Amino acid sequence: FSTSYSSVELPTTGFADGPRLDFGRAHTFTLVTVGAMEDIRKAQDVVIAAVATCVRRGLDIQLLLAGDGGYRSFFMSLARGLGVLPRTTFLGHVPLHDLRAYLDQADVFVLPSRGEGLPRAMIEAMARGLPAIGSRVGGFPELLPSEDLVPPGDVDTLVRKLQEVLSSPERMVRMSARNFKKAHEYAEDVLHARRFEFYTYLKERTDAWLRTR
Repeated sequence: FSTSYSSVELPTTGFADGPRLDFGRAHTFTLVTVGAMEDIRKAQDVVIAAVATCVRRGLDIQLLLAGDGGYRSFFMSLARGLGVLPRTTFLGHVPLHDLRAYLDQADVFVLPSRGEGLPRAMIEAMARGLPAIGSRVGGFPELLPSEDLVPPGDVDTLVRKLQEVLSSPERMVRMSARNFKKAHEYAEDVLHARRFEFYTYLKERTDAWLRTR
């Protein structure tokens, strides 16, 4: 017997009504990334640089950054230097309820972290039906297929991935449906059932062992 369950679990209110079907209204795409700004582990600098390149290549992108910390001024300076500060909104620390509203406004969630465990922010975005791009570190490969992953710290590959995704509404619809389905593996009721199964099995085996003593 074996089982597994995550310490990341989402309440019913964390899920959208269903996958997304419409993206890039008025041909403008909104990207969102979420992460503390105490260092560069969440790779906001990579996202900003990739957006700047995509804009130079003709994509109309707005970027939302949720999170705060000592590196916020660094990221703002980077956006200013790359000419995308007018397209970049620094949201600061956002309560979860308000964050869901921002996720619902976005077209793609981007989190190309340099280091990660199992990224709760990614799962929360997937539960809102967002197409998502992550990096090949930590728990990302458990959540996303290889085609939606990029090497950590690789701006050029992220640019190519964004161009691929944003140029294909059909792909974004597929990503949304897949992510929405995957996120349900982290729903409270699913994880509670797994825990109950494990503890029931443990109790039954323990009782059987005690009867043999």
